[in-house]
Amino acid sequence: MLGQIEAIKGQIEAIKSQTSLAGVRRTGTRQSGGTVISRTGETVEGGDESDEPEGGNPPEDSGNGNEPDGSEEDTPSGGDGDGNEPGDSEGDTPPGGSVEIPPELTQQLAELEGTAQMLMMKIEGQRQAYNSGMAEINASQKQLDDMAAQLAATKNQLAAAQSELASVPAQLSSGQKQINEGWSEIKRQEAKLADGEAEIASNEAKLVEAKQEYEDGKAEAEAELADGEEKIAEAEADIEDIELPKWYVYDRSTLIEYSGFGENAERLGAIGRVFPVLFFLVAALISLTSMTRMVEEQRTSIGTMKALGYGKGAIASKYIGYALLATAGGSILGVLIGEKILPYIIVYAYGILYQHLPKILVPYDWKYAAMASGAAMFCTIFATVMACYRELDAQPAVLMRPPAPKNGRRVFLERIGIIWRHLNFTWKSTIRNLMRYKKRFFMTIFGIGGCMALMLVGFGLKDSCYEIANLQFAEIQFYDGSIYLTEDITKEQQGEIEKALEDESQVDVYMDAYMQNITLVNGKKERAAYACVFGNVEDILQFVDFHDRKTKEGYELTDDGVIVSEKTAKLLNAKKGDTIEIKDEENGNKKVKIRQICENYMGHYIYFTPACYENAYGEKPEYNSILFKVADSATNTDLEKLGRNILKQEGALNVSYTHDIEKQLDDMLRSLNLVIVVLIISAGMLAFVVLYNLNTVNIAERKRELATLKVLGFYNMEVAEYVYRENVLLTLLGSAVGVVLGKLLHLFIIETVEVDSAMFGRNINGPSFVYSLILTVVFSLMINGVMYFKLKRIDMVESLKSIE
Repeated sequence: MLGQIEAIKGQIEAIKSQTSLAGVRRTGTRQSGGTVISRTGETVEGGDESDEPEGGNPPEDSGNGNEPDGSEEDTPSGGDGDGNEPGDSEGDTPPGGSVEIPPELTQQLAELEGTAQMLMMKIEGQRQAYNSGMAEINASQKQLDDMAAQLAATKNQLAAAQSELASVPAQLSSGQKQINEGWSEIKRQEAKLADGEAEIASNEAKLVEAKQEYEDGKAEAEAELADGEEKIAEAEADIEDIELPKWYVYDRSTLIEYSGFGENAERLGAIGRVFPVLFFLVAALISLTSMTRMVEEQRTSIGTMKALGYGKGAIASKYIGYALLATAGGSILGVLIGEKILPYIIVYAYGILYQHLPKILVPYDWKYAAMASGAAMFCTIFATVMACYRELDAQPAVLMRPPAPKNGRRVFLERIGIIWRHLNFTWKSTIRNLMRYKKRFFMTIFGIGGCMALMLVGFGLKDSCYEIANLQFAEIQFYDGSIYLTEDITKEQQGEIEKALEDESQVDVYMDAYMQNITLVNGKKERAAYACVFGNVEDILQFVDFHDRKTKEGYELTDDGVIVSEKTAKLLNAKKGDTIEIKDEENGNKKVKIRQICENYMGHYIYFTPACYENAYGEKPEYNSILFKVADSATNTDLEKLGRNILKQEGALNVSYTHDIEKQLDDMLRSLNLVIVVLIISAGMLAFVVLYNLNTVNIAERKRELATLKVLGFYNMEVAEYVYRENVLLTLLGSAVGVVLGKLLHLFIIETVEVDSAMFGRNINGPSFVYSLILTVVFSLMINGVMYFKLKRIDMVESLKSIE
């Protein structure tokens, strides 16, 4: 409705706007018969045809009262700006003119005003109805609120009444429960009373029966007691017939840990007895060359002192005193450092193997210190006296002049023309120089050879020690484990164990064996060993291989003799074909013949066939162990699992594995590794010192010769190569000598440091020779590099004028 009203108002405003824009003219006269329409729409007659208005006023527009040029002077009084006058009568029309309004607009305007009035009336009526409805709604809302308040109060009262009503059944139920419990208690007490009466009746009946049983059992017990006393008497008689048991008392030397520790100490003691001698020999060589060089350099001073009247003893005391001071200083330093650092390294190495060793103290041993220092002083003083002896016998005039160079001689190689003719000048002079200084030649060769031999021995010891496990369990004994059986095992139980081995997919083959500790005797020598008898001789090669260590010739176990391990035969001083005895205090010693001696590195063994054992002991062997071999794909975990399954069988006492023994051996020998490394490093350092000292002597003795080469036009590198060739040849010759000496020395040391329970390997691997040779050559090249600067500093003029 309001939208319609607003639309009508808009139409009215549009019509008014169109009306205000219509042209309005004021005229003084009209043509005859003209019609004028007034504002109210009426027709007005009259007006003459004169174009001039009355009173001479110019024509003006009557639409909006505005002048054409915009002035406000001619606007009719009382106009409202829309062309409408304040009054509605015709008499209000301005004089001389009227407003023309189209009829259709007047009609539309009247219709719209009527419609607007009707709509306003409707709106007023609806407004009154709305106000009346709102009054009724407000009255109803008030009544509704009052009723809601009354309803809430009523609900509260109802909830309180329901709560009181709900508690009444609970009270009734509680009371009923108490009543029921009371009745139940009464019934239980009545049942107990009935049970008690029944129990009394039953016990009375049992009492009667018990009395009867007592009477009956009394007689039986007396009879059994008599039988038991008779059995006790028989058992006491049997006890009297039992022989007294044998008690075996072992000292701590029978413990593997204790004996192993002692054997390791013996190994170190053997190494300590051998290697110092070798180092002292090389040290004596170094002392001799050093003191000889110093005395020869002091030749002029010695001649001057002799000319001044000093005696031989006074002159020699200078050099002996120098040697004593140098030796004393070195001895003190060596005792303070050597007796602490080297023992600590060895103790640390063995601490890895023996975890529970207490802290081992290494005090200074003054006896060893005095012995080492005395030996060092003796070597140094002896070398000094030998160096001074020849010089002190010469005349002062001879001593004050440099020694004449040695005359060159034909060498043996010159007699082999096919070789000598193809050598150039430098190589010929190098070979001749080597033969001219024979003392230096042999000292250098044996010095280098001795140092290389020491390094080779160090590497060889490592090879010999670490090859034991591999040789023992890869080339001699092939089985992977052994099962030890109980003494009272039955054939059925042993059959169950063998069946369990057959059911294991990892087991390739197994064999019954007899293993027993025995004592072998040969003359006055005795040695504990393992007696081994195999149940099936035909399959024995699958478990043990018998062969010679040197020739690798294979042996066969026969019934006419035994096979003894190599180290066992060596300790017994027995050989192939000898007859030895097996100690048996009860039945007398058993004699057996050694048919072959086989290679073996760990332990002592003597092998029998069942028939040979029966011939020796007069009875068949009772097999107390089972050897087994597993597939190559089996792991240590598989072996452990196999052992656990076997130990579940009755009659199985213990299961041992060769890989455990191999690991223990590796752990024991690994402790020697650090000691061997120390020996190798010491030998290398000694080789460096020997090479440096001998090269220094070589340059000092040939200073004038080398200066002459420089004067003749040789460059520094050519002079150095002149000396280097000699060093290279001497190094190669010394290395060749060192290989021979090292091989012999290694064999001697291996036999010296071996313990009775094991035999070390006798071979040196090829890489050990290569390593020793490489180290020797590297040290030689390093010395050549150092000597180059000494050769470069030789002054030609000073060296050649030194004779004056």
